Amino acid sequence: MGQAKKRGSREQRIADALGLNQRTLVDIKKEYGLPATAEFLGYGVHLPVPDEFLAMFEDTAVATKKAWCKNPQAALTMDSFADAYETSRKCRDSTVVGIFDLGDQIYVAQIGGEK
Repeated sequence: MGQAKKRGSREQRIADALGLNQRTLVDIKKEYGLPATAEFLGYGVHLPVPDEFLAMFEDTAVATKKAWCKNPQAALTMDSFADAYETSRKCRDSTVVGIFDLGDQIYVAQIGGEK
């Protein structure tokens, strides 16, 4: 267990393996021009085509169940990038996004993959 601690957190190890730079929520807000007051709702899984968000995900030994929605407000959100990434790996052609509440609208920021 000591070796894992030396390599960093699970999220850091995943980011390093993917070649992603660790970015804070403040960095992401600045990158996308979001106000500092934007509330981070969580990480989600997004299918760029047909522009849908993962709303339900259940993975058991018997079956994997997924439901998709068009509205990011109804998306399944996760507190951890690592959890969102692991879920995204089980959803072909999906990416990880950050979902922010700006008060009058919901903003979706590309976190994993291209902007």
